[in-house]
Amino acid sequence: MYNIHIEDSSGVLSTLTFEPNETQNLMVFIVDALAEDIGDCRGRAWCGTCMVQQLKGACKINKIGDEQTILNKYPEYFNTRLACQIFLNADLHETTWKVLDSRQFM
Repeated sequence: MYNIHIEDSSGVLSTLTFEPNETQNLMVFIVDALAEDIGDCRGRAWCGTCMVQQLKGACKINKIGDEQTILNKYPEYFNTRLACQIFLNADLHETTWKVLDSRQFM
């Protein structure tokens, strides 16, 4: 079992426990665990509505495919990723992420 800390869109910090590859990706895990309304494109890295910012931890995950194109639209935010492109694995243990749903910036 691993722990991950998620600050939801309301600013509430939750510690969640997961098993590697328990769900499709971090986006689905956040939606299921916290009832966040993110992921308009259903995990295709097209919309940015599942954008998260890494606040703490040593997790260094490379950006995948079109993800960087979406993230470039929000240069004021650093250490960002699309949760749909992050897979649940041991690298996420004890990291902290904040939900930054891009719809709030439009």
